[in-house]
Amino acid sequence: MLPFKKNIQSIRPYEPGKPIKELQREYGIKHVTKLASNENPLGPSGKAVRAMRRAIRDAHLYPDAGCHYLQIRLAKELGIPGEQIIFGNGSDEIIELIARGFLSEGDEVLSSEMTFLIYPILAQVCGASFKAVPMKDYRYDLDAIAAAITPKTKAIFIINPNNPTGTYVTAAEIEAFLAKVPENVLVCFDEAYFDFVDADDFPQVIEYIKKGRSNIMVLRTFSKAYGLAGLRIGYGLASREIVQYLHKVRQPFNVNSIAQAAATAALDDSFFRWRTKWLVLRGRKYFYRKFKGLGLEYLPSQANFVLVNMKTNGQELYQALLKQGMIVRPMDAYKLPEWLRITIGRRSQNAQLIKLLKAILSKKS
Repeated sequence: MLPFKKNIQSIRPYEPGKPIKELQREYGIKHVTKLASNENPLGPSGKAVRAMRRAIRDAHLYPDAGCHYLQIRLAKELGIPGEQIIFGNGSDEIIELIARGFLSEGDEVLSSEMTFLIYPILAQVCGASFKAVPMKDYRYDLDAIAAAITPKTKAIFIINPNNPTGTYVTAAEIEAFLAKVPENVLVCFDEAYFDFVDADDFPQVIEYIKKGRSNIMVLRTFSKAYGLAGLRIGYGLASREIVQYLHKVRQPFNVNSIAQAAATAALDDSFFRWRTKWLVLRGRKYFYRKFKGLGLEYLPSQANFVLVNMKTNGQELYQALLKQGMIVRPMDAYKLPEWLRITIGRRSQNAQLIKLLKAILSKKS
C-alpha cells in the first residue's frame, strides 16, 4: 500500500465555482453569466492586455525568478522597500509558503469560522491543527481569537474584508488585537478585497510593517480589482527577515513572465482601477436596494460581492439559477445553507440576476 498520509487523506479538497464552459456543455446554454467567483466583470485593463501580447513573444524563456521589474514598480506604488515584497502564483501560494515555512506537526493555526477555506486545508497538510473561532454578528471576533492563543499557536489568519461575509474589522479593533498577540505568533492579514473598501475606519495594516512590526504579513492579489485571476499572481508584504525566509521555500520560477508583465502594466492603469471600484460601489448599492425590496436579509459588504439570505434552500435556488444560465455561489461549505454569495457584475448582469431571482422566488411563495 502506498504511504498516504492520514492528515492529507482526510482533507476535503477546495471546490471552486462552476466554470462557464462546464455549464454550457452540461445544459447546452450559449449565454452564461458568472457571478460566483468574485472576478472582475470588466476583464483585464487594456494596458495589461497589450503587455501580455508583448511578453508572449518571450514565452520560450524562463521568467524572471525574482519578479525584478514588478518588484520595483510595486515598491514605488506602496512606498515599501522591494526586499519586503514576495510574489506568488496567486496569493494562495503565499499562504502555502507561510504554512510550509512556519507550521509543523502539533502546531496550531487560529482564524474564524465562515472564512476562506484554504486556511484549514493548508494547516492540515502540514499536520497542524486549525481552530475556527466563532464569529460575532458575522464578523471576526478578535477578542475571542486573542483569548484562544496558546503556546502552540504559530499563525493567525485574518481576511479583511472577509470572504464570504464581506464584513470587516476596524483600525481600532486591529490596534487592540495586536497589543494582545505575542511577538512569536505570525499574524497574516489577507487583503484580497482591499481595493473595494470605502469604509473610513478600515485599518492600514501595511503601516505596521513600515514601522518595523516584525510578526505581521499582508497578502494581496492582482486577481480581483486588476482582473488578472487567470494569470495567478499575488504578493505578500512583511519584514525583510520573513520575506528572505519564505524565499527559501519558494519555487524559483513560481510567477510566469506573462503574469509579471501584465501586473506591472496594470499598476500603471489607475483609471481602470477607479472604474472597477466605481462599478463595485454602485453595484453594491443596487443589490442592497433590490434585496431589501424582495424582503431578503443581506450583509453590508466592503468587497465585490454580497452575501444574501434567500430564506429557502440555497442549493436548490443555485441549481434553478444554473438552468437559466446564471452561476452564483451556494454557501453550504460555510454552514450557511440558505445563503448565496453573489459577485457584483456589470449593470446588465446585476439586473438579470435580480429578474431571475424574482421569478424563481415568486414560484416558491
